[in-house]
Amino acid sequence: MSIAARAAAAVLSACLAVPAVAAAGEPPLPSPAFLSAIASEVSGDTAWAYTARISQFDRIQANQGWHDAAAWIQGELTRVGYTDATIEGWPSNGSTRYYTWKTPIGWRASSASLWLVSPRRERLASYDEIPLTLIKHSATGHVEAELVDVGTGVGDESYAGKDVRGKLVLATGAPGAVAEAAVARRGAVGMVGWYTPETRPGFPNLIRYTAFWPTWEQRGRQGFGFNVSKNQGSMLQQLLLAGRKVVLKADVEAEFFETKVETLSVSLQGAEDPSKELLIVGHLCHPSPSANDNGSGSAGMLEMARALKRLVDSGAIPRPRRTIRFLWVPEFSGTVPYIKAHLDRTRSTLAVINCDMIGEDLAKTGGLFTITQTPESMPSYLNDVAVHVARLVDALDLRATGGTSQPFAWRAEPYSGGSDHLIFNDGALRVPALMFGHGDTFHHTSLDTMDKVDASELRRVCTIALATMAYLASATDQDAAAMALLVSRNGMGRVAADYHDALAGLLAAQGPDAAREALRALDNEVTHAAWREGEAVRSARVFASAPTATAAIEGLAGSVERLAATLKAEAAARVGPAKPAGRRARASEAPIDPMARIVPVRSPDFVCPLDASYLEERLGAGASREVRLNGDEPYEALNFVDGKRSVADIARSVTAALSPVSAADVLAYFELLEKAGLLTLRR
Repeated sequence: MSIAARAAAAVLSACLAVPAVAAAGEPPLPSPAFLSAIASEVSGDTAWAYTARISQFDRIQANQGWHDAAAWIQGELTRVGYTDATIEGWPSNGSTRYYTWKTPIGWRASSASLWLVSPRRERLASYDEIPLTLIKHSATGHVEAELVDVGTGVGDESYAGKDVRGKLVLATGAPGAVAEAAVARRGAVGMVGWYTPETRPGFPNLIRYTAFWPTWEQRGRQGFGFNVSKNQGSMLQQLLLAGRKVVLKADVEAEFFETKVETLSVSLQGAEDPSKELLIVGHLCHPSPSANDNGSGSAGMLEMARALKRLVDSGAIPRPRRTIRFLWVPEFSGTVPYIKAHLDRTRSTLAVINCDMIGEDLAKTGGLFTITQTPESMPSYLNDVAVHVARLVDALDLRATGGTSQPFAWRAEPYSGGSDHLIFNDGALRVPALMFGHGDTFHHTSLDTMDKVDASELRRVCTIALATMAYLASATDQDAAAMALLVSRNGMGRVAADYHDALAGLLAAQGPDAAREALRALDNEVTHAAWREGEAVRSARVFASAPTATAAIEGLAGSVERLAATLKAEAAARVGPAKPAGRRARASEAPIDPMARIVPVRSPDFVCPLDASYLEERLGAGASREVRLNGDEPYEALNFVDGKRSVADIARSVTAALSPVSAADVLAYFELLEKAGLLTLRR
């Protein structure tokens, strides 16, 4: 055995010398004392009280309510002893972009009400009572007008045989699209939006949260709009179906202005390597109350910050080696400007946990706690470490005094977007980011209220998030090797699972040609799995400094890759060699895939994922409809762009990671991005 191999074995032996065993036989990473200290300090009841206070602010992006909520959190951070809680802002007017992302317009409403005046008098909506009844970014308007039901209000078929000029429309579609079709193109004065009974069934008083999102140039042209409950929408629809003339009176006082999109950040500086950061992020935005989405995430972060400061100041845990930062943002629209202003800091960030809806009462919302993992293009130790810590915390059976006694129901799921973690996982940043959240029937509605927030759930999730990040911020060489051992242990199982899934296709193949095609697909799947799991193991090297630790980690990654090679050889043996067909071609005569010659390279100024509206602005309306990739395929295709992979390589990677895609469709997408000046294609 070489000296390096003996050293690596010694590090691994030290990693295995632990006093207890976690669920499924995993050696626990954070010590029981470390985890117990954090779990004892984190208070679900305090987090619940923070949520109740935050839910009172009408937290519209880039507006006064968001700032007031951030200022209140800043005051609490200062009160518990932080000295660097900072609110920063960048120009925002609905048209200003940071990288490809558009910022929100400044908007405020002073009053708004909607009345039914015929065939009877009844108040339908009041901005003072329920702020989200007014569609955000509504313009000033004072009208008394007839109501016309236009269904979704989006396509031309919604308006067939209907005259909406000078009238209000009742519609279920997205406000921006309805405003374009009804107000801009057909002369309607405004809209009334609602959810039909089939949408989120069972809650007749539910009112949706929506916005117009105009650019600066579009401000005011979309008219105004109100959201009414399912019951109210059904009542209006039934009156119209009965042939009654329905007249509404709408009054809105609002204004648009140029503003700033702001963020709030605070940090506990690391003792040894403060330039390396672990980031906990959450969006503070959405109208009042929005208790779980995302009052709970914002409040949970405040409680984590309070608990961390107390733990370190009291000596219950040592000051971490690396910095832990908390960042409150307007979702997407504040995250991207922050990253642009702090690009070096962001690229020095080792991991991100995005807290988005972390306090749901399971019985009332039906939402399991979910750890949404990094995309396949971003292999990372973080997935296994966070799930591991969740298992440890689950075993503690935590409750809060004012919370429920419900069991902790949770799961880990493959990557999906929808919140700020997708920004950090971008291929130009490559910061591994998870989302901690819950499904919730009531999110983005008037029923996202404090009665559905559970202090026990807040305590559990805050403990998992803080323990994960505090462990990583304190990690040593031994911890790095222990993390790599955990990832390789689990990664081998994932490689084997991917192999057996692909093997089913091979075993079902009829005939030699079909078998060879199935073998090619299996080879691609397992090759990708080996890369993914090998790189996930190697990603733990960011916490290692000693050659012995890095050697141990590399050895573990090699073991995963050797397993994949063995499995591929086993599959190939099932098929056997292809029969020669005539004279064997010389290597120089072998056909070369033209897609293998084309290598996409991102522009240095193209950072963060693509905001699709950028293509429309640069290339004209309908440009984004030219993209033939679906779902997360464009996101992952772009993430695999590293200046080395060819179009053919990227198509194979996306196929293995998500679903079959053609290299031609990948190339067409990249050519569209090249036209927009976002990348170049080296041919």
